[in-house]
Amino acid sequence: MIKRRRAAFDQAHALLDQLRLLNKQLRRATNVRPSQLTPLVFLQRLLIKEIKRTERKIRRSKAALRTIDRETYPIAFDELEERISEYRHLAYNWRCFGDGIAFLFMDKFALKQTFLNTDKPFAKQGAGFLSGKEGLQSEWKLVEALAARGIPALLTDLTNTIRHGDVCIMIDPDPTLIEVKSGKLDSRGRRQSRSIRQLSEFFETDEADGLRGLGKIRRISSQTDEVLYVDVINECIATAMRSGFAWRSPEKGLYYLVVADDQIVVPEKISDMDLNRPFAFFLNEFKADRDWAPYQPYTLSIRDREALYKFIWGEIYIVVLYEPDHLRQLAKREGVEIELQPVDSDIAFKFSHSGSIGPAYMSKQLFARLAFDFTSPSWLLRYAIELLNFSENTNREI
Repeated sequence: MIKRRRAAFDQAHALLDQLRLLNKQLRRATNVRPSQLTPLVFLQRLLIKEIKRTERKIRRSKAALRTIDRETYPIAFDELEERISEYRHLAYNWRCFGDGIAFLFMDKFALKQTFLNTDKPFAKQGAGFLSGKEGLQSEWKLVEALAARGIPALLTDLTNTIRHGDVCIMIDPDPTLIEVKSGKLDSRGRRQSRSIRQLSEFFETDEADGLRGLGKIRRISSQTDEVLYVDVINECIATAMRSGFAWRSPEKGLYYLVVADDQIVVPEKISDMDLNRPFAFFLNEFKADRDWAPYQPYTLSIRDREALYKFIWGEIYIVVLYEPDHLRQLAKREGVEIELQPVDSDIAFKFSHSGSIGPAYMSKQLFARLAFDFTSPSWLLRYAIELLNFSENTNREI
């Protein structure tokens, strides 16, 4: 079993909590003192240290693995593979703390754009190893120099979500991405600069033509504040930690299940729920597969330090269930017709109403926010209807 770095985890959690308070202060401040950004700098230093340490462990374990014949020593081979997997899990979670920084300071819908390619409609490749990265020292010097001027900045390689640029300035809800390069740009550098320019233009103008291979797209803000149930899931987790199991239903059709005792027989506990054929999101699986981004990281959503640590290492299980029939009922009251799409589609629902030019589509990525961000499904529907009403084009995915 690898060392889980509990002391470093506690320190990272404490620094992230300090940044929660700092973020509230910065929203009201006209000027930022460099000393206020000390927790931001300290947390990033800690993450650099811990990620590099984990990468050294991965490299050593891989080197050892290459010396072992799997058929001759199957147990030793499997143990090394498991150790490498756990170290990767550890590195991923350190970057989840980096994501926590980003999501505290910037808008989560804007951050989604930094996760995706600019020329293709899917995720950009994530950061490679920090250890031995050319230019890392220059990038970190820039982060420190900006902090010394009272400008909050983040090293993008410390996140799972921000996949463009080297440094991100966090003075606005939209990220300001900077590529730190010395000397003449090669073809890769020119592509990266072009992508950053496309994203910057989109953030400045709220529209783009050809981004991710799409036609003209426009960014529209919701007319109503997002409804979140983060308080509910945290209360549910706290109850489960005391009793072994808990569930909550913050709105009709939506259920949170938390299991903190592996001896609990879950089917016996959910007989009181009005479940038919719900969508099920097993959040531990997405965490274990390192497939949480670009949603708000659990390092922010799960507030209790002990609960977060146990969730990271699989001692707490969280499931989000939602009955699609309730969304249909909500849509019907709004005068909207919803058509469920195939399971293997990237689209969750097709929907339209009598006054619309044509149908629109709710992407699975947007719909999944009810699980990863603990967003109200009814708010997601209202948001989708707003986008449908404002859309000037037909067949627009939202």
